[in-house]
Amino acid sequence: KKTRRTHPRAMSAFAAVSAVSAVSAPAPGGLRRARYHARRVVARAGSPASGAELLATLELEAPGWSGGYGTGGKVWSSSRVLCDYLVDVAAGLEDALPLELRGARVVELGSGTGAVGLACAALGAEEVVLTDGGSKSLLRLAETNAARASRVYTRESSSAAAPAVRVCGYKWGTAPLPRALEARAPFDLIVGSDCTYSVGGHGALCDAINDLARCGRTDGAADPLVLLAHQHRTLAAALAGRGSQGWGRDPHLSMFVETAAERGLDVREVREVRLAWHGLRN
Repeated sequence: KKTRRTHPRAMSAFAAVSAVSAVSAPAPGGLRRARYHARRVVARAGSPASGAELLATLELEAPGWSGGYGTGGKVWSSSRVLCDYLVDVAAGLEDALPLELRGARVVELGSGTGAVGLACAALGAEEVVLTDGGSKSLLRLAETNAARASRVYTRESSSAAAPAVRVCGYKWGTAPLPRALEARAPFDLIVGSDCTYSVGGHGALCDAINDLARCGRTDGAADPLVLLAHQHRTLAAALAGRGSQGWGRDPHLSMFVETAAERGLDVREVREVRLAWHGLRN
């Protein structure tokens, strides 16, 4: 498959990978202000104004590292950034990608609490599968959150049927795919947040994306879109001896882009968000 590489620029990455494509660009102050005011207009029409506002309505449990949940028990900053992007897509404020959430079939990789997948369901996705390779405790947490969110969907959607949300254990790249995933393929959208921080997992993550992209797809059908959010952790990269790629930018995203290209995936950045003024956390 012919691949095209677009090198990411500036600091923080918000990836859209589609089987192919990943993506980010700095938003000037004027654009950020315009986006904020546009969100407020949308909010007055009854839609959430931000990812944080949407997540608050879902009443998710996020107990953190305790109870055997590990890193998946927390809603990380990259999840909120990705949810912000999805809110903008649903509101028609973001058109960098050919993405339609309403009626979509979505799978979340490394779902943890399930925040991003459940946000997709709240924004109109028809079916969502939350997957994680973590502990049974973590999968039960995702099931609990799916049940809590389902009550919110039912309460707030008087006419439309509530989206179907399921939870499935899945370790990236293992074959064959779990039956619960095969039965609900093909997918229109694959999402994941903070899945790229571990360089050792890049290959398995790309293999999982390719496996899910192929599953249930007929000849000539469009590939699913893949949206990944990456948080730059410059200190962790420096301590691992990998250096940095400028102020507030670790090399892990570029390393993921290289691995993805080797596996036939086209990656480009669609949004960049500064999480701290000093640029150490983006």
